[in-house]
Amino acid sequence: MAVLLTSGPGRSPGRAALLGILLLAAAAPASAQTPAPARPPAATPPAPLDRAGLARRLRSLLAEPGLVHAHVGLAVRVAETGETLFSRNGEKRFTTASTTKLVVASVGLARLGAGHRWATRMLSAAAPRRGRLAGDLWLVGGGDPSLDDEGLRRLAGRLRGAGVRRIAGDVVGDGRYFQPPRWGEGWMWGDLVGGWASGVGGLELHPARVRALLRPGAQPGDSATLELLDPGPTLPLVVQVRTGAPGSAARVRFLPADGTPPSGAILRGWVPADADSVPLYLATAPPTRYLLVRFATVLADSGIRVDGGFREPRAGERPPAAAWADTLRSDSLGAVLSEMLHPSDNTMAESLLRTLGAVEGRAGSDEEGLRIESETLSGWGIEPSSYELTDGSGLSRYDELTPDALVRLLRTMWRRPDFGVFRSALPAPREEGTLHGRFEGVPARAAVRAKTGSLDSVRGLAGYVTAGDGETLVFALLLNGYGVPGDAAEELRDLLVEQLALYRRPVVPGWPTVRDSAGSGAP
Repeated sequence: MAVLLTSGPGRSPGRAALLGILLLAAAAPASAQTPAPARPPAATPPAPLDRAGLARRLRSLLAEPGLVHAHVGLAVRVAETGETLFSRNGEKRFTTASTTKLVVASVGLARLGAGHRWATRMLSAAAPRRGRLAGDLWLVGGGDPSLDDEGLRRLAGRLRGAGVRRIAGDVVGDGRYFQPPRWGEGWMWGDLVGGWASGVGGLELHPARVRALLRPGAQPGDSATLELLDPGPTLPLVVQVRTGAPGSAARVRFLPADGTPPSGAILRGWVPADADSVPLYLATAPPTRYLLVRFATVLADSGIRVDGGFREPRAGERPPAAAWADTLRSDSLGAVLSEMLHPSDNTMAESLLRTLGAVEGRAGSDEEGLRIESETLSGWGIEPSSYELTDGSGLSRYDELTPDALVRLLRTMWRRPDFGVFRSALPAPREEGTLHGRFEGVPARAAVRAKTGSLDSVRGLAGYVTAGDGETLVFALLLNGYGVPGDAAEELRDLLVEQLALYRRPVVPGWPTVRDSAGSGAP
C-alpha cells in the first residue's frame, strides 16, 4: 500500500498515524471531496441540551453522508446512576484500535496496583576489586517499559559508585522475563518496520524506535539517503527511494525483503527534490540487542571499560549466583500509565500485558496476560462474547469490543478508589498527547478525558465527559469503515463528544449531580 508521509501532531500510533509523523493511506478522490460536518461559528454560545435534545443532535450527526456505509457504535451512560442517555449499536463489536489500551490500563491498575514498580538488576559472580569487575556483568530485565537513556546512565552511575572502572568479561543482557513472540497476534507485516511496532522484550529501551530522516538527492531521479538520528541497529532495511519532482508529495511503502517481513524490509518510493528532509520512525532491532548498543555508549561515556563484548545469553546460560548486585526500580505504574496512554505507546501497552502474565499469571507472555484480562473483565460483569482481544495495544485488527463493554469497564474504574490515578492517565485536550488541541473553544475542551483509537478506516474515542450540570458521563464511540478521510472522521468524532458536554438534566430536587466519595449504581 502506498503511504503518504507528512509531519503532524501526535495521534494514536498505527498504520494511519503515529507520533511526529502521519503515515496516511492515500485517500480516494471521492472521499477527499466529502466535507466535514459544519461546526457553528465560534461566537455562537452553545445552548444546553436536555436528554431529548441530546438524542436528536446525536442522531443528526450520525446521519452525516460520510457515514452512510460506516459501522458506527455509540453508548452514553451517566456514571452516577448507570442511566443510558443514548445508544446506537452499543451491543455490536467493533475494531477498536488504540482504544483497546483502556483494557490493559484498567486491568493493570486493578491487578498490580498503582504503586507497582519494575526492577532491572545488575549482578556479577565476583565483587568489584580495585576498580575491576572480574567476569561478566549481567543486566537482567524485569519488563520495565519505561527504562530509557537516563535509566541506563543511572545504572552506569551505580557501577561507578561501586568503584567499577573496568569489566573484565562481557556485558550480558537478559530479556527473557518476557516470552516470545515480541509482536502481537494479528499485527500486519507492513507495521513491523515502523517505530510504533518494534515489539517487546523483558529488557528493552524506551522509546523503542529509531528516528531517521529521508533526504532527497540533488536532482529528480537521484537516490534519496536515509540518516539515522539515534544510535543502535534497526531492522534490516534496504532503501530504494528516489528523488521526485519539486512540490510533489513524499510517498514511500514498505515491502518484505525476502518474504519474511520481520527479518527486514525494502523502503521504496520518492521524496520531493525541494524537501529538506522527511522524518521517519523505524522499528529497532530486537529490543535487548538495541538496548545493549545504547548501554555500550553510556558505559564508555561514563569511563567504564568493557574488555569483552555486549551479548545476549547463550543457549542454556543462566545468571550466576551474585557476589555483587544492584537493582534499579522504575517509576510507579500510575506514572507509567500516563506515559503510555497520553501518546498511545504500543510498546508500553504490550509490556504491561506481559507483566500481567508474569506477575499475576504463570509466565510473561501475551497469552497469560490476555487470560488475566479476561478473568478480570468477567469479574466486572463484562461478557466474553462482547470482546475479542489478541494484544494489549490495539494494533491488531483482531481486537474488537462493543461500546457497551467499554462503557461498563469505564464505569467500573469510575467507582474504584484509584479512579483518580486512572483518570489522570487519560489524554485531555489541554495536555500533551493524542487529544492535544482538540475541542478548541467549546465546553468539552475542559470536560473530556478519553482514549483515542486510530487505524486505517478506524477511529475511536472512549472516556469521560463532565456534563453541563456537573454529572459525569461515560461514553464509547467507535467508527469503522467510514467514507471520509481520517481527519474528517476525527472532526465528526469531536462534534459528537462536544454535544455530551452540553447535556444538562432538568433540575429535580434531590437528583445526585455530584459524585459522592464511593460512587453508586451498578456497572
